[in-house]
Amino acid sequence: MLYRNGFIVTRNFTIERADVRVSKGIITDILPPGALSDGEGEIDLRGDVLSPGLVDMHIHGCMGVDFSSEADTAACLDTMSRYLQSRGVAAFAPAAMTMPYDSLCRLMERCRIASMNPLSGAAFAGIYLEGPFLSVEKCAAQSPEYMLPPDIDKLRKLYRLSGETIRVACVAPEAAGAASFIREAAKLCRVSAAHTSADYATGVRAVEAGVSHATHLYNAMNDVTRREPGIAAALLESDCFCELICDGVHIHPAVIRLTHRIIGAERLIIVSDGMAAMGLGEGSFLLGTQSVRVQGSEARLCNGSLAGSVTDIRTAFHKAVSFGIPPLDALRAVTLNPARALGVDGTLGTIEVGKSARLTVFRQAELSV
Repeated sequence: MLYRNGFIVTRNFTIERADVRVSKGIITDILPPGALSDGEGEIDLRGDVLSPGLVDMHIHGCMGVDFSSEADTAACLDTMSRYLQSRGVAAFAPAAMTMPYDSLCRLMERCRIASMNPLSGAAFAGIYLEGPFLSVEKCAAQSPEYMLPPDIDKLRKLYRLSGETIRVACVAPEAAGAASFIREAAKLCRVSAAHTSADYATGVRAVEAGVSHATHLYNAMNDVTRREPGIAAALLESDCFCELICDGVHIHPAVIRLTHRIIGAERLIIVSDGMAAMGLGEGSFLLGTQSVRVQGSEARLCNGSLAGSVTDIRTAFHKAVSFGIPPLDALRAVTLNPARALGVDGTLGTIEVGKSARLTVFRQAELSV
């Protein structure tokens, strides 16, 4: 297949005119414009821009299914996969909520079995283990009754049951034993600070121990103030990847712009944090073990707490641009950066020979300032 008469996003996130040849799902050539067909099929881009496929590294569900609560994990993942592909997503990491530990073990086993077979749409890129090693004080939409203190043996068991597909494990760094947990967990996967009331000093120590990621930065954390900057400031100062939910609900646009200015394009990751209502509209849905009501673009628990997002990753990209993030920086935040965070950047995240041909298309206007 030859993609011609258009532009590509280069590996350096510039836009250049080029043709791209793919074969058997792999990019085989990046050619000067006007390349001759060798008899294969062609797609005329008509001046549009070929982009790496998007990567949503933190999503709980969509189209009425919830990764944490569905008994048929294979069917759940396939539903998520097909919807996400329709939104330009190449790969995703389903996120597990806080639930009874035995239930979490069973979920890991079901996901291991389900992930052995290819999905019909966006690819499975590993599990995002958000619960259960979180702070009750900052539980938000996580179930506090099932939260556990950091326990590396429990994580190792989950990791083994998942077929070693856990790519991110979350922890509240202020919990007793968190430092040793972080050091050992970092040998298995990326460790993320999440749902935490940690102060700045604790955040600094957590990064030194091995935290390299921030789960939905600012949300379910103490606010940054002039005398108590909290863990968010420590994460901003570090080399950690920082997730932002760019749905216009979770974070003010000015804070999104300021965060981008502080951490730059290479550490910003836009996530959906999507839940079952994504793609369906208003109504009542499940998020893990909790009931959520969706009205407009907001998903909330009965106590009023925000409960994930209903904004898909491609729409979140557009919102980030509308908030003032340069388009190619925002694109990097939904492609290469999450691919790197999940450890799949060897096949996804950029358009390069030998990489996956899971690509998407943008109009030029969508990627211009």
